[in-house]
Amino acid sequence: MILRSFGAALVTFVRTYAVLLGLVGLGAALRILWNDAASYAPADEAYYVSSTQFLLREGWSAYPRLVATHLERADLAASPTPLRWGYFVMTSLACAADAPCDGRALAWLSTIAGIVSIVFTYLLGARLVGPRAGLVAAALTVTSPLQLALSRRALQDEVYCAVFLAAAWALVRLFQDERPSSLRARLRPMALFVLLATLAFAVKEAFVFPYAALAAATILASRSRIRAAEALLFLAPPVLFFAGFVLLGRDGSAFFDLLRVTQASFLGDYNIQYQGGPPHRPLFDLFVLAPIVCVLATFALARLAERPRDDRGARWLVAFLLVSLVAFAGLPKNLRFLVVLDPILRLLAAWALVTFPWAGRARGAAFVAAWVIPSAVLELALFHETFITFRTYDPTTYDVLRALGALPGPAARAGAGAFPLVFFAALGALLVGLVVRRKVAVTEPETNAKSRDEEASEKPAAKAAARAPKEAGGPSFVVFWLGAVVVGVLAIVIAWKASSPLPAGKPGGAVLPAVPPSPRAAAPRSPGAQPDPMNLGLAALYTQNDPVLAAARFREVLAQNPDHYGATYQLATALEQAGDPRGARPLWAKMAAMADGIGDTKTAEHARARTAAIDAQLNTLSLDDPTASMQLGLDALYNRKNPEAAAAHFRAVLAHHPDHYGATFQLATALDQAGRPAEARPLWTKMLGMAEGIGDTKTAEAARARLSQKP
Repeated sequence: MILRSFGAALVTFVRTYAVLLGLVGLGAALRILWNDAASYAPADEAYYVSSTQFLLREGWSAYPRLVATHLERADLAASPTPLRWGYFVMTSLACAADAPCDGRALAWLSTIAGIVSIVFTYLLGARLVGPRAGLVAAALTVTSPLQLALSRRALQDEVYCAVFLAAAWALVRLFQDERPSSLRARLRPMALFVLLATLAFAVKEAFVFPYAALAAATILASRSRIRAAEALLFLAPPVLFFAGFVLLGRDGSAFFDLLRVTQASFLGDYNIQYQGGPPHRPLFDLFVLAPIVCVLATFALARLAERPRDDRGARWLVAFLLVSLVAFAGLPKNLRFLVVLDPILRLLAAWALVTFPWAGRARGAAFVAAWVIPSAVLELALFHETFITFRTYDPTTYDVLRALGALPGPAARAGAGAFPLVFFAALGALLVGLVVRRKVAVTEPETNAKSRDEEASEKPAAKAAARAPKEAGGPSFVVFWLGAVVVGVLAIVIAWKASSPLPAGKPGGAVLPAVPPSPRAAAPRSPGAQPDPMNLGLAALYTQNDPVLAAARFREVLAQNPDHYGATYQLATALEQAGDPRGARPLWAKMAAMADGIGDTKTAEHARARTAAIDAQLNTLSLDDPTASMQLGLDALYNRKNPEAAAAHFRAVLAHHPDHYGATFQLATALDQAGRPAEARPLWTKMLGMAEGIGDTKTAEAARARLSQKP
């Protein structure tokens, strides 16, 4: 008996982890497949990359300079702050393992975190609602549109999600296990929770809100009394987070200054326009990208309200979800910030699937698949349309709805006439299949039937067991309805795709953003004409979030018409978003004059405001950190093909850092391209000595080859 029980437990263990391994493998394959972003945003992603490059180059002893630069430069007010020292530790390790240090290296960190999130979703679910529900939640997480999208970006959100799940698992494990009499025996699990929670704070300081929800959920769901030592345990992670920053930044007051900068950024134009709204907006955003999961989670909330004393783990999930939603109601509303709620919703949905009877039928694997597979089909379609086809970077309500064609605008087109045909064909196939199944069940002769004597001699329990599948509908019933649900969801997806907007640049596609009113508006284009570079530029800037490509398109327009009103305005905007305020400034000045000439006071005021902002930014630019001037110089040299402007930037760097390796090389290159080889020659001589001094043979050979040329 003992051996049989042990064997059954071993089989269950192997089967569970075999399924988990398969789910993790599928999730990893999808995340690796879609880790293919070609360009990274010049805002948060560029800041993470440049800050990591600075720390790798200068060493972690330069962290106080990174903090000081962030506080001094007004243009960094809306960027992530150096409070996230834990994330910078991870990005530095990622860049050390995967050179060069660029957006792709940081995106791989997000991809790995996305895979880890699947594992910890199962571990947390197994602790709270059982291994079976944990497996179902992991299966639902595999195709999460939000997590798939964040797993391909050079952002910290998916890393934050993974660390949050790990900290939540450690907390539940700490309070769920039977408490030993000795506090010393609990030191190891307590230390694990403190370590993971501190790391979560250091990855994203906004963890303070989910952290409060974690503490509240643990206290509300715990049946036993919380000890004083355990209550004090919750104070350790934020204290260690502060101590870690002070250790690196060497300035405790800067911690609070950075918090004030973060709070002030909530009042920026972008937050007001795109991240405001009513308190329930986060619920709407989550429903848009995960409709089936949200419906199941709502059902779980309703059923738990009927039996609130049951399932302590589910009560923990509900308490955390409700407290977190209250916390996020007063914060900027962006799905990136709500990523920690996505696995909680999926755990509640999985718990509802495996716990409650549905129409009195058994909850087998086929029944669960009848929900998981349609959800996967729908979520993959939503992900692909939102984040692949339309290249949505920031999943705000506006961006997601615009990508899904739910906002009015010139990008939408009439729905295809194929939907009625698809709908009635699917419905007809379903009804015919149901009728045929019933007829076959009634008329099919019972072959291999036992004799009446044998049937009478069977035990009542055996007969009841034989009848049970038929009474419950049998496996064929579940398989039939599984196919029906999948066909129905596919019909919905086909109809939606047929009526969704076309991406810009494809035949029939248009763009949403409009240019300022222009007296020189282009004439309507014939249907067979080539794509208008103005429209392509608008699509690249506002739909594809690629300001570099957009600037190239607007320059094509200005090459044909130097005084094009809209192209001048949009090129200035694109250059600013691409991180080239110096190039944007003369365009804004030109725009102000053009707007005054036609009496467009609103555009003129905006152009003057941008010119003043750029002047203030350039005047306050700190040269203690050469990253900004180096970037401007490289852009001028290699992108704008302006060696004179590039040389000015590199000279500015060398004025404060005379032995700057990269600036010396690039200044010599810029002077050569500007036709001033005599000025470049002493720099090449200096470069040769510097390269030989550190063993950089490739650069030394380039300098030696340049010096061998005649002046």
